[in-house]
Amino acid sequence: MLRSLLLTRDENTARIVARGFKDLEVDLQHFPDTETALVHATKQRYDAIVVDDQIEEAHVVLEKMITLPGCSKSVRIALAEPVANMNAVFKTGTQVIIYKPLSIERVRQGLRAVRNLMGRDRRRSSRRVRTMIPVRVSPRQARGAYKQMLLADLSDSGAAIHAEAGDMPVSGTLNLEFALPGMTEIIHATAELVWQDDEGAAGVRFLDMPSYARKNLMQWLKIQPTDRATAAHAK
Repeated sequence: MLRSLLLTRDENTARIVARGFKDLEVDLQHFPDTETALVHATKQRYDAIVVDDQIEEAHVVLEKMITLPGCSKSVRIALAEPVANMNAVFKTGTQVIIYKPLSIERVRQGLRAVRNLMGRDRRRSSRRVRTMIPVRVSPRQARGAYKQMLLADLSDSGAAIHAEAGDMPVSGTLNLEFALPGMTEIIHATAELVWQDDEGAAGVRFLDMPSYARKNLMQWLKIQPTDRATAAHAK
């Protein structure tokens, strides 16, 4: 069984992350202090390391862990506030950021990125379709300042997006505009950024979408060939 390490002092954070890893059938070991976490990291192999940015000098702790033999190939995940400096966080060796405030649903979506990195088969609990659909994305407070990106996968609840480095906003609500293949009507949706990785991929959860657009999306997803549908696609 795969094993993960979580370093956080917050019990609610530990509970939420544990639920997400349980869905992945990954064992989670939670440590509230750095010293104990490092001791265990020297003795065991971990497939994923999750560090809360509220831990003092979290970046230093992560850098130490990935030098250990049992953690050198671990997926490195940071739990961070949306105001975190993306470049600074990724320079510490972090591969995936899951943004706060955390909830079970947000963590589930964030761990979609981790699934592939950990080499796990994707779950079949919700229908997702791999795509290469152009999408325009902008911060909601800066409507009109759109960046052109690609939807890498799509479901009725959210999507994975490929963006150029620095193009994806890290806070606030996003506006999305895209057209489904074979349809001319533009879908306008608002979404929140849930996770982002160090290779330009990000995951969003839909917050609001007109009823006609949701109906079109559901119908389109339903008719896609099953060999294109996956439970989650992060890259």
